[in-house]
Amino acid sequence: MKRSEIISVIEKTALPASAAQWDRSGMQVAGQDVKAHGLAVCLDPTPAAVAAALDLGADVILSHHPLALSPRPLDALDDHHAVASALLARGAWLYAAHTSLDANPAGPVGWLARELELSDATVLEPTLRQERLTRCIVSGGAPDPRWADIEGVLACRMLGATAVLTCEAAAWPAIRAAIVSAAPSGAVPAFLPAEPELPPRVFGFGLVGGLPAPLEFSAFAARLHALAGRAHCHVSGPVPPVVRRVGYCTGSGSSLADAAFALGADVFVTGDVKYHTALEAHGCLLDVGHFALEEEMMRRFADNLRTALPGLPVHFLPSSDPLRLHLSATPTGAGGGRVPEHPA
Repeated sequence: MKRSEIISVIEKTALPASAAQWDRSGMQVAGQDVKAHGLAVCLDPTPAAVAAALDLGADVILSHHPLALSPRPLDALDDHHAVASALLARGAWLYAAHTSLDANPAGPVGWLARELELSDATVLEPTLRQERLTRCIVSGGAPDPRWADIEGVLACRMLGATAVLTCEAAAWPAIRAAIVSAAPSGAVPAFLPAEPELPPRVFGFGLVGGLPAPLEFSAFAARLHALAGRAHCHVSGPVPPVVRRVGYCTGSGSSLADAAFALGADVFVTGDVKYHTALEAHGCLLDVGHFALEEEMMRRFADNLRTALPGLPVHFLPSSDPLRLHLSATPTGAGGGRVPEHPA
């Protein structure tokens, strides 16, 4: 399979245009081989993860976090140098879907909203509005499966001699021209409207939505712990007796908490909550750490890519949280007294 085909499939979910302006999503290290024989998916492009990917025969590596958020010279024998050296020695490719993946609520980043069955989910910080069209294309014979690979096509379903194609509205004239130019002489397909224009897709960071039924706070916290695979979280701000609406942002998203509370969220779930943010919280913040939600996001992205790239080995490389919990036998506070446990 061509490396460009793999990147095209990744970018159907992780749209480069939706990424934050400060981000370095996209190609991190360019390889030499046009053909790819395996894809490895990981959260962080650490030396250990890259070595494991190469040992599995993957020549394209997809990470969530970039190799670096700003250009860096290879002037020190550090992890950055080790990763670049290993990739260049094998001619392998490293691609990062960072905020481009974070910004697609319909993609793997929305897994928690789907598990919690949040209704009327709203994006907290939009980055892109994508107008969409759906068109029905009738051909004389079988539709060309290559239509799905035309730039701007979001989905293409084949139904006998008919293809139902969903695309970006702005891309439709170029898509139509590409289909017509590739058609055999005298066999130009007929283009018919299949459905009304779909509402625009909104890309951006963070979500807020309603639970299917209210939960007592302790029951919601237990549900969150189970989904995040953690036995604890850090709680700050006023704890609501009942949770009806939930906001969340994977990774380090506490800057969106006030926007979620303004939309009625009873709790906001994220990671990396700083001390003063916690001290001044206007609502209930649940810090499950940077790792937990994003590790699961990448595992699910790997599952999606196995389906979207049949015949290509896709490996998920699990990692561990770099922040480990150490429990003392007799935890004490600064004054030497025993620290009381939070009721949650």
